[in-house]
Order: sequence, then C-alpha cells, then structure tokens
Amino acid sequence: MSSHTPDLSTPQGVVDALLFHGVKPAVLNGVTDEQLSAAYGRAYAAISDKRYEEALEDAVFLVTNDPWSRHHHLALACCLQHLGQHESAGRFYAQAFLMDATDAMCVYRLGECLGALGDLPEAREAFESAVKLSWLDPEQAVVREQAQARLDQLVGMGA
Repeated sequence: MSSHTPDLSTPQGVVDALLFHGVKPAVLNGVTDEQLSAAYGRAYAAISDKRYEEALEDAVFLVTNDPWSRHHHLALACCLQHLGQHESAGRFYAQAFLMDATDAMCVYRLGECLGALGDLPEAREAFESAVKLSWLDPEQAVVREQAQARLDQLVGMGA
C-alpha cells in the first residue's frame, strides 16, 4: 500500500480507498467503530439466544459496513441459514471460507446449506473437506464427527 491518501470526493478515489487502502465502507458511511462493535454485540447475543430474525438486521449492517471481517459474514450466514435462506447463507459461508480456508465449521455449514438445496454431490464434497480440515485443529473434533455423520448419511442415500 502506498502512503497516498485517496480523494474520496471522486468515484475513482472511493474505489481506490476501498480496494487499495483497506478503507471500510463504514468510514464512507459515517459509521464509527463503536457502532460496529455495538451491532456485533447485539447480533452475537441474539444469535446465541437463537433469535436469528432479530440478529439479521445487525448482521446485514455489519457486512455492509465492514465486509473485510469474516465474523460478520459468518453471523449473517448463520442468520440466513436458520431462517431457511440456504442459498444466500451458502454464499456468505463461502465468502467467509475464502477469508480463512482452514475453518472446518464454516465449510461444514456450507455443506448443510448445499444439502438443504438438494445439491448432494457438492454437499458431500463440503463435508469431506470439513473432515479433512478438522484434523488441523484438535478443537474441531466435534465438527469432524458431525461432518462424518452427514457423509455417512449421504452415502446411505446413494449420494
């Protein structure tokens, strides 16, 4: 990154700021870090209490204003998945997975979404990846067991 400060008064300057200077859209929208933290706290609490519809607005706000945080994508994907919007949830899980391609739980959740959409070959591939990735972190043993159970279920279905 250069030390050049982009001119935010022009469309090119805004693109330059977002892509090459790591400026969050929140800065352009006048959203403070405190507002982002508060929204994350509300979303996290609502998701923890299984109030996914309530968390959805904050999760959308977070992804819109700070798309560089994978935790925001995971929060939105979780809400969408639990609200039955599997295709959209899968897209946000995929985006979060691109930000950390070692996250076994993320690819497991993507597999759940793919399975719900009836894309069983892709779901199987996601569960296989979750099993493999789970070996990278001993704390992911539960994910490995869940993914293996889903794989066994798919095999039993002939998928």
